[in-house]
Amino acid sequence: MLFSTKKQLLFNPVWLILILATCGLFKDDPVIRQLVKVRDLPADLTENSGMIESGNLFWMINDGDHGAILYGYNNATGNIDRTVAVKDAVNTDWEEITQDAQHIYIGDFGNNNGNRTDLRIYIIDKSNLQTGDTVTASGIIEFGFEDQTDFTSSPNNTSFDCEAFVVISDSLVLFTKDWLTERTKIYVLPAKPGAFQAIHRKEYDVRGLVTASAYSAEDQKLLLLGYGSFIPFILEVPGFGFDNMSFANSTRTDFTSLFGVQTEGILFTTNGTVFVSCEGSPGSTAAIFRAEF
Repeated sequence: MLFSTKKQLLFNPVWLILILATCGLFKDDPVIRQLVKVRDLPADLTENSGMIESGNLFWMINDGDHGAILYGYNNATGNIDRTVAVKDAVNTDWEEITQDAQHIYIGDFGNNNGNRTDLRIYIIDKSNLQTGDTVTASGIIEFGFEDQTDFTSSPNNTSFDCEAFVVISDSLVLFTKDWLTERTKIYVLPAKPGAFQAIHRKEYDVRGLVTASAYSAEDQKLLLLGYGSFIPFILEVPGFGFDNMSFANSTRTDFTSLFGVQTEGILFTTNGTVFVSCEGSPGSTAAIFRAEF
C-alpha cells in the first residue's frame, strides 16, 4: 500500500500548497519519458499491488484483505480473463509478484508497522497455472531480516517494510521501503522453500519510497518504481546483477504530472515494453500506463 495514513496529508490544503511548491524544483519530464495512460483497470483490481507478464496475460495481485487470488488481466482487451485462487494461502499484505522461467513468487511481506514476524513468499509452479480456477503453492519461503531486532509496532515509521523484489539467478533480491530515511536496503534470499534470514547486501539513497520492481535479465536492467513527496518516479539501474548491485549509473525520472497517483506495479513485457499500474485513490482510479522511455 502506497500512501496509507499519509492520505490525510495528501488532501490537506496546507500540505498541498507546500508540496506543490516543491514541484517547481523538478524540470518537466521530456515527452519520451512519460507514463501514458492505457485505460482504467477493472474494479476487482482497485487495490492492485504488483504484476508480471506470463502466458500472454498480466498476472496481478491485490494487497491485504483482498483474498489470496491471482488475476489474469488481458492488456489487449482490458478484461480479467482468469481468476485463480491460491489454496491454503493467506494474503496478510501481498505487495509484489515476480517470476523466473518455472515459477511465480508472491511476496506477502508488506510491513507498514514494522512488527510482522510472519513474512513469507509463496512459490507457484507456472505449469500448474495453465488451467483451472485454483492452484496450490509448491513451496513457501519464511523469512526475517537479519538486522531487525526491534518488532515494536510503528506505523509508517519503520525501515523494514518491503514492496519490491526480483529473481536473479537462483536468488531473490528484495528492496525495502524505508519510511524513516527514504533509502532502500537490498537483501537476498535463496529462491527455494525454507526458513531463512534475508542477508543485507547494499543500501542506497533513492530519495523516496520503493513500491515495485522489474528486472530484465537479458539487458541486466533493474527498474524501481516509487514515490517521493507524492510524485511517482522510476529509477533505471543498468548493469545490475547479483555480483554488481551498484546504482552508480542509475537514471531517475519523476512524473510530476501524476502527482498523487499511487503507482504500485511495474513490469517488462517479452518485447521490452514497460507498463506501470496504480491503485485507486480519492484522487485517481486504478489504471494501467505505458512507460515511454
